[in-house]
Amino acid sequence: MIGIRVLVIAAVTLAAADASAQDLFELEVFRYESTPGGRYDVEFHTNAMSRGAITPASVAANHRPVHVSVEVTRGWTDRFETAIFLQTAPFGSNGSARFAGGHLRTKYGFGEISRLPVGVAVSAEYTFNRSAFDRELQTLEVRPILDYRQGRLWLVANPSFEMVTRGSDEGLEPTFDLSAGAGWRVAQRVAVTTDYFSRSAITRHLTPELDAHHLVFGGVDVDLNTRWELSLGLGHCFTSREPWLMKSIIGYRF
Repeated sequence: MIGIRVLVIAAVTLAAADASAQDLFELEVFRYESTPGGRYDVEFHTNAMSRGAITPASVAANHRPVHVSVEVTRGWTDRFETAIFLQTAPFGSNGSARFAGGHLRTKYGFGEISRLPVGVAVSAEYTFNRSAFDRELQTLEVRPILDYRQGRLWLVANPSFEMVTRGSDEGLEPTFDLSAGAGWRVAQRVAVTTDYFSRSAITRHLTPELDAHHLVFGGVDVDLNTRWELSLGLGHCFTSREPWLMKSIIGYRF
């Protein structure tokens, strides 16, 4: 019964969410688990669009077809980690791998809710963007993480609140967005997945912005061995004329 209730709540939440400009460098739903204390995770993120642009095309990140980023995460304890995320947009008009900015992130796991297989964590992320790629030069984002696990099934929700600290929307009210995912383990090392990304508008009334859009991905996660893992996804943007995206994450732990 608990699993059915969680599924219903997740479906209602996804159907109600509105979206606006999505960070096309970091298309990832965060899980509860942290990098173990004393260990490192290195992840290579590649996101590619089929062609054209996602609204608004005036933002350079939205009309460059390939985004390549690297994230290095350090686990300090089994519940606390920090990370740095550096992003580039290669194969642009000048043919170079242009540096686009980066994120500084921390995550802390609070543990599981009593009597429920739900892990709770919170992530805080500060982002620096180059003006050519995003008119919001610096932002602060706080992201609760709710991770439900039951047998082979997992459901994850990442509601988040973002505030512009430097840029065109500096000083305005925070915005709310949502990313969520589900997975089913079909074998010991293989799982099929689906991810959803969106952004809503100002928290006071949650009215969607004019350039709102929704991204939905289907994919597969593979644990190659104890150190390597691979995640692949093909996505559709339901509110853009050029809707297809591909994302991949190659991770190495040491």
